[in-house]
Amino acid sequence: MSAEVRWPTVPEAAARVRARDPMIRAFVRTRLEEALAEHAARRSEPPGSVLHGVPYSLKDMWDTAGIPTSGGSYRYRDRLPTASSPVHEVFADAGAVLLGKTNLSDMGLAPESASWVGGVTANPADLGRTAGGSSGGAAAAVADGMSTFEWGSDFGGSIRIPAAFCGVFGMRLSTETWPVRGSFPNPPPSVFYMNGQGPLARDVFTMRSVLGVAAPRLRTGAARSFALRGAVLWAPRGKLCGQWPSFADDVGPAAAAAFGEVRRDEGLPTVGRAFRLALAMYAAHFEDFVESDTLGLAEGLVAVLSALALRGRLGDKRLHPHTAKVLLLCALGRVLFWRDRHAAERDVAHFRADVGALWDRGFVVVAPTTCYPAPPHGKATGHPILPACCMPGNIADATALAVPFGRFPGGLPRSVQIWGPPGSEDVLLDLGAALASRGPGPR
Repeated sequence: MSAEVRWPTVPEAAARVRARDPMIRAFVRTRLEEALAEHAARRSEPPGSVLHGVPYSLKDMWDTAGIPTSGGSYRYRDRLPTASSPVHEVFADAGAVLLGKTNLSDMGLAPESASWVGGVTANPADLGRTAGGSSGGAAAAVADGMSTFEWGSDFGGSIRIPAAFCGVFGMRLSTETWPVRGSFPNPPPSVFYMNGQGPLARDVFTMRSVLGVAAPRLRTGAARSFALRGAVLWAPRGKLCGQWPSFADDVGPAAAAAFGEVRRDEGLPTVGRAFRLALAMYAAHFEDFVESDTLGLAEGLVAVLSALALRGRLGDKRLHPHTAKVLLLCALGRVLFWRDRHAAERDVAHFRADVGALWDRGFVVVAPTTCYPAPPHGKATGHPILPACCMPGNIADATALAVPFGRFPGGLPRSVQIWGPPGSEDVLLDLGAALASRGPGPR
């Protein structure tokens, strides 16, 4: 272990969960007694990996044999997998000790972790604010010290936005090199490549340790050739600047010191244009999302309207209102603006080519993870521009690392993200460490 990083023991982590989780509600379910028993049994075993005996948690979308996996859905609250996901298997075989499953939004579709299964997850930095979503329970557990590391999923910023809100590191791994297996629910095949996975942790050393254990079994694709030359600062404009209009000026000097050559907005469409491309891709495939669920299209639309009107009253908990709102906005976008899926796919292919050309020239992309601090509970879902900088990373299938970078006025965590090509996780961790060390003050 690094001399600068001390991981908690299982008893310490279990005590922290008992003391703090009633307020934060990061966990859907815990297995603390089982974890303590595993800890006692493994103390006499020779370590099989650097993660031997390390307490961790898993987002409640990764199948765990004998432990319910709901995907955040009340309809699947008692779903009991008979086999574990490769994610669970690799950490169990490494000797890490699972503390429990963490909360997410219903079916992982909303940007705040509130569900009929796990309640509303609070941000450790301010309990009145969201931890983000869909990996909000993951980020909250890590940020508060209840869990050493997590493994989340990212379909539109679902790792990076919670990491940003809670002030931790979070990485979306490219599906080209780290294909998602054993998750529930799964996105439809037409947009499968947009769904990434990856770790969350409080420091780069832990991130690197987790990836080192996971890579031999979870990383299946070859890394693209990449020789770092510099960075392109991709700064939002106009309303998309949100509460960080000085992003380029704030990050530019630190980026120059960390990366060398820094350029601004070169070779890419505007953030606004890329965000619209991502929205079009999601909306154009709306039917695929709904029909991939057991509700089907007709019942799904009824469930959406019921969730928004009744909000769980009369016992109808088929969908949480936050997820229903996302689906309704997606449906409206499909009907009013983005009817042509072939046009959406063509435009996304052009954007992927633009990003790939930057990588081929040796440039990473540096952008805000989000230009807003964590909103109060209930205010993130449907926010018009909250995920504007993250969603384009999904359609590019980027390896994307969220890095804590100072704080917004008022003291809430702020974050930048770095995009690299598939397989560039080691390079991004080096760059993330360098950028964080040159950021404005302590995290």
